[in-house]
Amino acid sequence: MPRLYELQRAFASAIVEGNSLPSVTSMQGGPSWRSLALYRRLIRNNYTQALTITYPVLHRLIGGHYFGVFARGYIKRYPSTSGDLFAYGQHFPLFLRQLESPRLLIELARLEWACHELHQAADSPLPSQEWGKTLATVDPSSVTFRLNQAVRLLRCALPVHRVWHALQPEVGGKEIDDVCLSPEEGGLLVTRAGGRIHVRSLSPKQWWLLQAVRDGKTVAEVECMAREFTPEIDFAQFMTGLSGATTGPVFSLEVQS
Repeated sequence: MPRLYELQRAFASAIVEGNSLPSVTSMQGGPSWRSLALYRRLIRNNYTQALTITYPVLHRLIGGHYFGVFARGYIKRYPSTSGDLFAYGQHFPLFLRQLESPRLLIELARLEWACHELHQAADSPLPSQEWGKTLATVDPSSVTFRLNQAVRLLRCALPVHRVWHALQPEVGGKEIDDVCLSPEEGGLLVTRAGGRIHVRSLSPKQWWLLQAVRDGKTVAEVECMAREFTPEIDFAQFMTGLSGATTGPVFSLEVQS
């Protein structure tokens, strides 16, 4: 008689890949071929639905049929290892890259995964009204910028934010035909504010400054970089604008004791 773990592995293989069907259906008191096939279909539909919820813009862009083809391939290559479906689609951008899919689909999937993560990220603390006074009274080299948890920075080779905006439910894809997808340098700032996800494009130099913030540079170091390499950018105005209503609080300040 097969051991319990052998039966479990055979059952899992039958559900995910359709293998080991004879050994599972022949078990005493085991499921019939028809009930096992039904269960496989339900499981596959559940995982496909989870991916559709995680990547709604990609689903709208390529359509349900082609998305379903990708989803079934993903289910086989990356079977779920947890009961938490929220994290199930984290390898989908990598999966698309392994298939050598169009760059637009890969970059859009990366953006959508960042948006998905932000839905459950911890709320960012509101910036203190006294932070400006604090900076004026302490050594800038002892103060460090920190990106908040509800913030993501993405480096993209294509302006996928335009596709993302054009395919939002309230827009309905009416402007998708007019979207320019010429390659351009820069990045994306993805934040959550007011219960909504916001995606903002960044110039190469803006992205570079925020990358320095993400890397934990001190205020003095980032200000020096801004003066030396981006004199055309009003650094104080740029950083102040990153805590507005359309982005939410992007960063916080930590004073080293």
